[in-house]
Amino acid sequence: MTIAEDRSTMQLFTFDNLAQRILYRYAFLFADFVPIESDSVSIDAQHTFYTFCESIVRDVADDPAILGVPTDRPDEWLSAHDVMNRHPEVYQVRNACQKAFYDLSGLLFAAGTHGEYRDGRLNLRLSDAPKLTGKTLGTFSALLARYGLSIEKNGDALSFSFPDCPDALLAWQLLARKCGELPISPRDQAVRFLLWVHYDDPACFLEKIRALLNLDEGFFEYVTVKYREQDYEVHYKIDEYRGTCTYSKDVGGLSIEFTTLWPTVRFLNSTCIGIKAALAHADGMSNDIKRQLIKFCKPCNDCKGCTKGGKNMQFTVALHHDDTHRLCPEFVQMEWYNDDISTEKIDFMLELNELQERYGKNWRK
Repeated sequence: MTIAEDRSTMQLFTFDNLAQRILYRYAFLFADFVPIESDSVSIDAQHTFYTFCESIVRDVADDPAILGVPTDRPDEWLSAHDVMNRHPEVYQVRNACQKAFYDLSGLLFAAGTHGEYRDGRLNLRLSDAPKLTGKTLGTFSALLARYGLSIEKNGDALSFSFPDCPDALLAWQLLARKCGELPISPRDQAVRFLLWVHYDDPACFLEKIRALLNLDEGFFEYVTVKYREQDYEVHYKIDEYRGTCTYSKDVGGLSIEFTTLWPTVRFLNSTCIGIKAALAHADGMSNDIKRQLIKFCKPCNDCKGCTKGGKNMQFTVALHHDDTHRLCPEFVQMEWYNDDISTEKIDFMLELNELQERYGKNWRK
């Protein structure tokens, strides 16, 4: 993997094949080591299991073939529109990669959550394990053996052991149970388990974004302080599609995403709620925010789609600045990619978010 030379485009990286492009996101999102407070599991044992997980995630991203996914499709960067509308075969590769990664993380997560520790082994009943084919289980067994983990099938159970470090099994259980407490779906719990993300703090994620885009060292501290001053909550989410840090309140908010397929950093306004009402109150806005709204709102072309066959009033709002601009509040493309971001744009977004909060309660009136 290399960073693409043309930083002005939405493409950040080039890879040897498409599977690498898709799986790289997991390596990027893999967390720094943060031990879990425990009286029974040492930090050394936790770090051993952390290194085990890190090696798997990074090696799978570097050589997807060891995960059992196809690597014959060459790497190519395609826009979201192209992938969804013109290249469904790319989605087939993406789905295969994501399923394989989830199947692996789901197996390990189930062993940590439901497995019974006894005599230096972790025993998982097959009834508590994900349904895997014999071929898939064989692929995973060969992969995990690279890192010192032995898997044996004994009757109706799978038995896992670390001969060189049995205490790592206790760290395994500790991490699984910690991730199992997160208020998210079991699927997302399993992915966060393998990525060692057992907390809701986006600091590590934002620092990786900052270093990747070569932003000023205090950039995200500035963003966080600005939004927290206005009582926005900060949330960190990882799912099978992206890693996201969101600053949110009742209506508006800023999202920072690292996406799965492209992979690209996107800064965007979370919703369009309140934009119509904000436009209708534009007389009280600064000239700068008027210019920005004219720039980002789609000009109305009288498509009448917003009226839903004439059943609704047309959503178009006329904004007066130097001229009359008929704007559509339905498609507000307020987003920036990669290093096309600045504190000035953050200030604009926060001002807009506050307008959404002010006018967003009855936003279609």
